[in-house]
Amino acid sequence: MPDITVNDQQLDEQLTQLELTRLWSPRVISKLETFIRSALDVELFRINPVQYALERSMSEAEALDLFLHATKVGLFEMDWHIVCPHCGFIIDSLPSMNQLHTHYLCPICGSERDYALDDYIQVAFSITPQVRDIQYHHPESLSIEDLYLNYRLSKELISPLPAFPAWRDAVIYITKYLGYVQPGEKVTAEFDLPPGILRATDSRTCLQLSATYEQTEQTSLIPLRLVDGKFQSDDPEMQPRSLTSYTAESEPVQFRYDLERDLPSGRLVVEVENLQDRRSALCIYHPGEMPTPVLALRPSLSGKSLLTSQTFRDLFRSEVINTNETLAIKDITFLFTDLKGSTAMYEQIGDAKAYFLVHQHFDALSRVIRDRNGAIVKTIGDAVMAVFDNPVEATSAALEMIDALDEFNRTISQALILKVGIHRGHSIAVTVNERNDYFGQNVNIAARVQALADANEVYLTADVYNSPGVSDVLKAHHVVPDEVLVKGVSEKLNVYKIGRQHRD
Repeated sequence: MPDITVNDQQLDEQLTQLELTRLWSPRVISKLETFIRSALDVELFRINPVQYALERSMSEAEALDLFLHATKVGLFEMDWHIVCPHCGFIIDSLPSMNQLHTHYLCPICGSERDYALDDYIQVAFSITPQVRDIQYHHPESLSIEDLYLNYRLSKELISPLPAFPAWRDAVIYITKYLGYVQPGEKVTAEFDLPPGILRATDSRTCLQLSATYEQTEQTSLIPLRLVDGKFQSDDPEMQPRSLTSYTAESEPVQFRYDLERDLPSGRLVVEVENLQDRRSALCIYHPGEMPTPVLALRPSLSGKSLLTSQTFRDLFRSEVINTNETLAIKDITFLFTDLKGSTAMYEQIGDAKAYFLVHQHFDALSRVIRDRNGAIVKTIGDAVMAVFDNPVEATSAALEMIDALDEFNRTISQALILKVGIHRGHSIAVTVNERNDYFGQNVNIAARVQALADANEVYLTADVYNSPGVSDVLKAHHVVPDEVLVKGVSEKLNVYKIGRQHRD
């Protein structure tokens, strides 16, 4: 086992700061200290807080809070990375959300697609070098195996192949050449190439050779050069090309290569000369005739999940989407609230008293939203817009908000009456007024549905009501279905009015 060097003073100071940030469950900080001091380097690189929670019997919410606060005090660095669903390698690794884009080309397999915040955009945490210097802080010094299999390959992949329970093993099996090529060096790799595809990458660019069922006794020679981060070849049949491949479910996937050509199956010699002033990390691998895989990920922290964390929004206010970008979200739950009769209240008790009460009501709602793992996007007058990772938490939060305001009303003379609406669907995340916000038709629908609610009512759309687990939350409540037309939506919406809880 390699030597472990920890900056004890730095670690102790930052753990002390971390301990004071909030009330933690017993032994949370001591377990984190043990982990930092004793874990392998690879375990402290791109830590998945969801898996960390599972392994230590913590709640996911507390584990996320732990790593967010620990990042804020300087124990960890936050890493946004894009995982290719077709090869499992990390396309890009970024220190800030501001650097994220929607469209990416994988330099390992050549696949090209748009990404969403809940679709292979992941967030992880690595120990800072000031606390403990690990080898993955220095990728230029890694062995070629560590570079590809630990630094570039995602740790969160689920293999779709029964023969390879770990996708890492599948990658090793199909890899035919792996090595560094120094500046000015030429390397040669020889293969018996059966029908199917062979790819070469230096982790920045990719080419493909497609072996046909036509066989040849002669050896095929493919001469290649690496120049300015691209493959070049004197072979006239090697040309830039875009291709469509298909998954096992017959879904099309677009691929784009610097160079691509067909050739007969048989003996193949590939020559690669590095004409760059830096070494090349050359990998040649042979997927053969395997359909393009679609790799699932273990439960982990997606970009969407992080954006629905109130702790993230509070601690990392400068972490916003580039103002020139819009990032898609496939499925997010929106909750809107408003107060009934607030205009009359302002007239009755005056602006100052009403403002004080409204702010207290915001505090009560924000506690519920945080406890239910949601985040407040903004307040608009007396209204709240919040987002949740899933509709179960949003529905529970809505019901608890009604109860919380009931409790609050017992302490004041002027009752505040809440109205709530919830909807889920796709959206885009944007930056508005230097804060992360959301835009799209589903945001508008959520706001319109809230407007249907009367005193102490929650309105859900069918998309929320029919979500797994929501019916369990509503067991004790009176539910009234309805069909309504709302402004901006051409067809009627199926909605559900949730009344007061049944009393025995």
